[in-house]
Amino acid sequence: MTYFQVKKNIKDALLPISGEFADYEAEKIVCHVFGVDKRTLTLRYGEEAPDVSEEIQIAVARRQNGEPLAYILGKTDFFGLEISVSPACLIPRADTEVIVEKAIEFLGQKEAKVLDICTGSGCIALAVAANSNASVHALDISEEALKTAESNAERLSLSGRMTFEKCDIFSEKFTSDEKKYDLIVSNPPYIPTGDISALSREVCREPYGALDGGADGLIFYKRFISTLPQKLLPGGAIIFEIGYDQRSALHAICENAALEHEFFRDYGGNTRGIVIKP
Repeated sequence: MTYFQVKKNIKDALLPISGEFADYEAEKIVCHVFGVDKRTLTLRYGEEAPDVSEEIQIAVARRQNGEPLAYILGKTDFFGLEISVSPACLIPRADTEVIVEKAIEFLGQKEAKVLDICTGSGCIALAVAANSNASVHALDISEEALKTAESNAERLSLSGRMTFEKCDIFSEKFTSDEKKYDLIVSNPPYIPTGDISALSREVCREPYGALDGGADGLIFYKRFISTLPQKLLPGGAIIFEIGYDQRSALHAICENAALEHEFFRDYGGNTRGIVIKP
């Protein structure tokens, strides 16, 4: 069986679950299993492929069972970086890259101090560190997520400018910590608790704690806005990812706290983030 035939068989098997993305996912699985990149795979399409049918069957079965592709591959792409992921982490998404863009734009070439809250795989922190002169301190409540983030930093040779800490942002310890930063970024959980069960089964395989934003989806933002302004250095800013339908609620919270703010959109035109400059 040629490489092309292997890919086609995987695509056909994934069509019912992956739809228009079946070809993309089949290519990713083939590249992963055979240890080649996309260009090499294309050049080998007509060649006979080694027999790795058992490994392919396992990968396809996992995907058919609703497991996200990134967990099957153990990695995903984010802002030009290969990010290792595990079921302990939310899977980085392209929409979140606009948060990184805003952060890099704000930082410029300054040797700044950045705090990343709810870091998960570390994708935002890693992308910011890789594309600026900033040092980044990353927080998460999950030890397993932090292990993944630290491993990513080491593999990407970014450990020298990154530190990691297990921290519950709803604790008194977080409130009383007097460290200050030029920029604070976060992609916190923001799905209302009651909406989680209606999400796709792939998303429901991601960590519940990385999705659940409380009854109204705003519990983290309310905590942030009450605690983070005092953690900023003069001229500092806060940048959050938000749900596409949370603009009005966040506007009201910021207005009530007398905080200057502006919203920005993702690549799909949806409101995706907020910049707060106290």
